[in-house]
Parts: sequence; C-alpha cells; structure tokens
Amino acid sequence: MSQQLVRDWWQRNPMSYDVDDPIPHEPGTREYFEELDSRVFHPRVLRLTATRGGRPFSYYVDFEDVRGKDVLEVGPGSGFASQLFAEAGAHVTAVDLTDWAVDTTRARLEAFGLDGNVLQADAERLPFDDASFDLVFSWGVIHHTTDMHKALRELVRVLRPGGRLVLMLYHRHSLFFAVYRAFARFLPAARALGFHFEGSRAGEREGLIARHFTRGEVEQMLLGAGLNDVRVVPYGQDSELLPLPRQMRVPITDRLPGRLKDRVLRAFGHQLGINARKL
Repeated sequence: MSQQLVRDWWQRNPMSYDVDDPIPHEPGTREYFEELDSRVFHPRVLRLTATRGGRPFSYYVDFEDVRGKDVLEVGPGSGFASQLFAEAGAHVTAVDLTDWAVDTTRARLEAFGLDGNVLQADAERLPFDDASFDLVFSWGVIHHTTDMHKALRELVRVLRPGGRLVLMLYHRHSLFFAVYRAFARFLPAARALGFHFEGSRAGEREGLIARHFTRGEVEQMLLGAGLNDVRVVPYGQDSELLPLPRQMRVPITDRLPGRLKDRVLRAFGHQLGINARKL
C-alpha cells in the first residue's frame, strides 16, 4: 500500500455525510455546512464525545484552554473540528492529504468568517518545525495511513513539550469490530443492502486501510512515543448497537434507555478517544 493509493481512496470517498441523503444546499455555503454539521453532531453520532452542555469533543479537549494557542488538526475532513477550535479562539492550522478536505475546510472557515491556515500535506511528513504547536488533534485519521507509527512520530515531533495530543483510533474490543471486518470483506454487497462503511460510495477497497487497537496497545504505543498522562476512553455511536440498515435500526435504538446505551458504548464503542501529554 502506498500513500498515493490511500489519498486516492479518500479523494473518491470523502466523509461528506451525504452518501444516501444529499445535502440540499450549494457546497461551500454556510447553509451547506450547517446541514452537514446537524448530521455529524447529531446525538446518535457524537453524543459521548461531549461533556454535559459542552461542545462536541469537549470530553477529550479542553476548549477553554485553547484560546491564543497554536492548534494543528491533521485530517480535518470537512473541517468541523477546525471550526470549533477557531471559534474557541485558537490559532488553527489544518492539513489533509486530499484536495477535497483542503478545499472544503477552507470554504468552511471562509463561510463562517473564521481564520485558519489550511494546507495539503501528508501526516507522515508534516511541513512544520519541531515543537510548533500546543495541541495536535487528529480524529480518526492515522489508523488509515500507510505507516501509522511514522505518522504518530510526526504528530509528537511538532508538539511542544507539555502540549497535548488528542486522537481517535478504532477499538478492537468493540461491538462493531466483527461487523466492521465483515463489511470490509463484503463491501459491495453490504452497501447494496443499505449498510455503511467509511462513507464509501463506490463499493471498492483499493487504498483503504483501517487498523484497530485495544486500550492497552494504545497506551503502550503512546508511552513509547514519548507521551505520558495517557487517557484512553471508548465511545460509540448508536448505530453500533444494532447492525441493521438505518431505516430499521433507528426506530429501535431511539427507544432504548439512554443510560443503557451510554454504558454499553463507553465500554464497547468502536472508537477510542485519546488524550496524552508530551514529556
């Protein structure tokens, strides 16, 4: 696998949240991003990334502490996290491997009148000096790279001593892991039945990498990369509770008690939210 193949796959299959339900607004407009965010930040999706009453990702990121700080997002996708950081007063830089993500993140910041520096770059070769950022944020990205350990070293390299690294990686000990693996193997058939896999449109896998880890593996990997104060807390989305097409799943999962759903997803969700400090 090469980074070019990885780039090409994500260029063909961006996380645009409009695979089955097109966004009825002109791409790049404020209305387009508001509709996209209503899907991304829906309680069924990112509920467990937020503290009570807080921004999405506030369970893992202290947004009150980022004002005036240099923040790097690696892999912004449509730019919703970059927007959150900019709104919180951070000096935001974002890099992505694909044209789509770079153009979309730039358009988002412009649509909301926010500042940020958005560049096309490879997580495995970041174009920044050592110790350039106070916070590095990369949500669901480096487990898709060709050389994940190289990418992790780069994220740590550009982080200042005492700075925070916030990541999301996939959880092997999750409810969804076996289903995820089956989707990967039988992707075209799964898509035809109404299942979803990484926002895929074309039903093909060339260039797709998706690694999974246990909490212990993540802790050891980050400690070995020169980080400490490592906190790894799983979370999940309601879709993981019942692996059925959306039209069948939602009426059932919406009726389940919230505390029960949250308790299960905090233990066996498909995502590991990670916060660590550089020595």
